[in-house]
Amino acid sequence: MKQMASDINNQLFTTVKQLPSDFEPFGERSRETDWGPDCSCGCKHFLKLRGSLGYDWGVCANPKSPRAGLLTFEHQGCKKFEDKQA
Repeated sequence: MKQMASDINNQLFTTVKQLPSDFEPFGERSRETDWGPDCSCGCKHFLKLRGSLGYDWGVCANPKSPRAGLLTFEHQGCKKFEDKQA
């Protein structure tokens, strides 16, 4: 079962769209010079996938984000982060 989850996770990495606005290594945005929170920090627009894939994967539902409507790994990030707590 663990191997199957790993295989699915690897398949998602090969199909996820990578944008220049994503954090390195997915895009060109540097965590050192252009730091900001990513989806794993609790973005209210990050809709997690069901099951164990939801620990790392979701879909961006922020219409202002370049990742809007896209499958997203939680550490890809974008500058349109909005905290769930706000």
